[in-house]
Amino acid sequence: MLAVFAASRLFFLGVGALAAAVLPQAEPAGTLLEPEGALGYWAHWDGAWYSEIATEGYAERYPASTAFFPLYPMLVRLGTALGGGPALWGVVVSLAATFFALYFVYGIAEKLHGARAARAATLSLAFFPTALFLNAAYTEALFLALTTGSVWAVYARRSLLLAGLLGLAAATTRNLGVLLLIPLLYEWFRHRREFGLPGLASLALVPAGLAGYGAFLWARFGDPLVTVRQQEEHWGRTLQSPLATLGDAWTAAGEGARYLLESSSLFLGSSAGPSLAASNALNLGFLAVFAVLISLSLFLLPPGLSLYALAATLLPVLAPSPLFPLMSLPRFMLAAFPLFLVLGYLLSGSRTALGLWLLGSATAGAALTALFVTGRWVA
Repeated sequence: MLAVFAASRLFFLGVGALAAAVLPQAEPAGTLLEPEGALGYWAHWDGAWYSEIATEGYAERYPASTAFFPLYPMLVRLGTALGGGPALWGVVVSLAATFFALYFVYGIAEKLHGARAARAATLSLAFFPTALFLNAAYTEALFLALTTGSVWAVYARRSLLLAGLLGLAAATTRNLGVLLLIPLLYEWFRHRREFGLPGLASLALVPAGLAGYGAFLWARFGDPLVTVRQQEEHWGRTLQSPLATLGDAWTAAGEGARYLLESSSLFLGSSAGPSLAASNALNLGFLAVFAVLISLSLFLLPPGLSLYALAATLLPVLAPSPLFPLMSLPRFMLAAFPLFLVLGYLLSGSRTALGLWLLGSATAGAALTALFVTGRWVA
């Protein structure tokens, strides 16, 4: 597992450093200040939001800033107190969290399907095309470590108290952390005689994380629900029929597919526009992969894990971005870690299949990394 962690992180860090050195940067999007200093190219887009919250707090861009939950920027802020900028510490926090995430995924997969499947699961996660975000100043790595750790605590340690504590931390990292109640309650119900009422009470810690953030917003800004409204008010996400979303996604993918063959526009142009348009085609491709894996998970995983993976990726389908349907779906798939348990099981039976998957996945990951570190859109 340590070798997988080291090889994958060095791969993405190396590709990122090379791309940032030889490819032109796209013009900054919006009015956010891009972090300067070491590894600043790993803090584009949402990374700029987290970096600014870590250094300036929520008031600087209130209320839109409240859409970004506090635990990750708090950890980054603690790091900057020791010296160094928020981008540097954002990467450090993410790398440390990735190590634990891979450890927990291995433990869960080994418990379910054995050691070979566990190795394949960690490899497929570590080299997934959007695993570049496990290096970035984003919450993906921390959220993944806390959610996998919470499930691992039940499967490997049989401790709902530890699961609840890690779930609380997950819910202060991203609002989707409360979805951990799905697999945790399922495990409690299956083994309710073992865990008893104290175990059930421990699970109340998970939504307490979300409630704690609401209490902070109430005390600081007088509005505990301000974060709930930001996806619609600032990013334009509103509830929509999944069928309508899929229709919009199909149309947008057809319009954006041509940019996938125009490498000069994607990697050398001064605008992030082509990468945003091309992402529509990529999003649809990732949705197809997701549909296959989530379908297979119904046969290969406990129902609680399948439902968690489905719920964790529903946002782009149920509340699409008005211009880019399915926006961020490839990144959200990282949080749906049960998908990698399925991949691990499927790929563990053939070294050739595993090798081909990793080759294709890492190649795509290198291209997406080059886009991200030069200020272009990925997910």
